[in-house]
Amino acid sequence: MQLSEKQGVVEVKTVTGSEAFQEALAKEPPRPWAPRSFVLYLACLVGFFCSTCNGYDGSLLNNLFINPNFKDFFHGSNEGIWAGIVTSMYQIGSVVVLPFIGPTIDYFGRRGGMFAGAVIIIIGTIVQGVTVSIGNYNTATHQFMGGRFLLGFGVGLVASAGPMYVVEVTHPAYRGVCTALYNTFW
Repeated sequence: MQLSEKQGVVEVKTVTGSEAFQEALAKEPPRPWAPRSFVLYLACLVGFFCSTCNGYDGSLLNNLFINPNFKDFFHGSNEGIWAGIVTSMYQIGSVVVLPFIGPTIDYFGRRGGMFAGAVIIIIGTIVQGVTVSIGNYNTATHQFMGGRFLLGFGVGLVASAGPMYVVEVTHPAYRGVCTALYNTFW
């Protein structure tokens, strides 16, 4: 309750939800068109791309399995264990990274965790991209699966650091919207 001495009027404000949040919004309302806000939007966009890493790989691999040149190069098929193990190496990498996520993000921070994961993703992409068949198709398949493992390892790291980073850099008034946008970038 505030009393204005000049007017002799008492002003009553009803606050719903978190009082601290409402008080912060009253003291410092968001300015969506300020230059600093655009810097935060770009920072959020970097975090959004952490979600894109996971969705892009899933759609890319599905398209590879219908490509006859891909299956001929690796002497694989859509039936049996070959397709299953090649696909699951990504998820295996995502599971193996679990004990390393917390310490990495705590020690290096959210941006450091996203950077480390991105470096691992780039290495995994290079390993997959330079896969060659040297007389033995098993060598090529193993190299491709190793790249898939590294991709899963890196994506597990960025997929954990990205949403936390977005929530931390977003203005409290926009956190719900930005978190929802993060998920739409998959």
